[in-house]
Amino acid sequence: MSRSLSEGGADRVAAMQSVFLSDLGYDVYIVTILNSVKYPFKGELFNLGKIKEQNDTLFGRFNRFLLFKKFLRSNNIDVVIDHRVRCKPFSEYIISGFVYSESTIYMVHNFTVDRYFPPLKLLTNFFYKKAKSIVSVSKNIEEKVRETYKFKNLKTIYNPIDFDYINRLKEQKIEMSSPYVFWYGRFEENQKNLSLLIDAYSKSQLPNRNVKLLLMGNGKDKSIIVNRIINLGLSENVEVLPFSENPFCFITSSKFTILSSNYEGFPMTVLESLACGIPVVSVEYKNFEDGVIKHEYNGLMVENHNPEALAKALNRFINDEKLYLRCKTNAKKSVASFSVENISKQWQTLIDN
Repeated sequence: MSRSLSEGGADRVAAMQSVFLSDLGYDVYIVTILNSVKYPFKGELFNLGKIKEQNDTLFGRFNRFLLFKKFLRSNNIDVVIDHRVRCKPFSEYIISGFVYSESTIYMVHNFTVDRYFPPLKLLTNFFYKKAKSIVSVSKNIEEKVRETYKFKNLKTIYNPIDFDYINRLKEQKIEMSSPYVFWYGRFEENQKNLSLLIDAYSKSQLPNRNVKLLLMGNGKDKSIIVNRIINLGLSENVEVLPFSENPFCFITSSKFTILSSNYEGFPMTVLESLACGIPVVSVEYKNFEDGVIKHEYNGLMVENHNPEALAKALNRFINDEKLYLRCKTNAKKSVASFSVENISKQWQTLIDN
């Protein structure tokens, strides 16, 4: 079950999971809450988002609960994997207690773990401790869930990389008139901290060196970022592109990618950039210790909330060719262990047990 199959790392992981589980021989059924499907998937899709668009009244919501429960029962679903944010108490307790079976795997994709569990801890512990497993995408997230909720049914399975899929898509040609650095994701200021990135870029040497900044994605705070670009006089230097299901050709053609977030889980943007052979400049977001960026090996890590420090890192990758080429050479091999072949085996073991 997923919010959608379009924007965001969790959606991408859910779509990828449907493919490798299907390839492993499982019958896969996908349920989406929103009517938005852009990533490739395998299996039978039950799009609750389409039904929601027809009737989103209180009665409509109750009807979707019944339809969802009927869908699970009629298809004899053995295991449910839930990728959604789950912080609304009333609806989530109904789903956990009366819709899902005990053979449910709850995913936790982010370090803000309270977004993945309803707020009433007594009820949350009652329902979630019965689950087949609660799977985090990093060890630090698993530990935070353990400390916060005292669950015992915890496991970490890292996000996978489908190298074959990325290698196919990254070959698509794009037309860019000047070199650029690249960011992509959701325009959500509270998490992604794009204001820091814009400020750091403005303080760096990149605008004067004719190295553009490309931002790709959609989100509720996109207008805020566009206004900040205009106010800093960077309209000629920063280009904002709409979301694309193929960011890989843009990654491959960039000098490097950038992560400026306040917090993350196990960010797909970093995995995908390194899988394309492109190093990453990242701030020390919450949970960065469990990430894959190794300072001066496959990227640069700098202090967060410090535009001068981030600007200095951007300059280093432009000015220090030896450092840049070393990180670029190491990029792809540094994430080889996260191949979909390796990660799918871990999922197969969990499901079959």
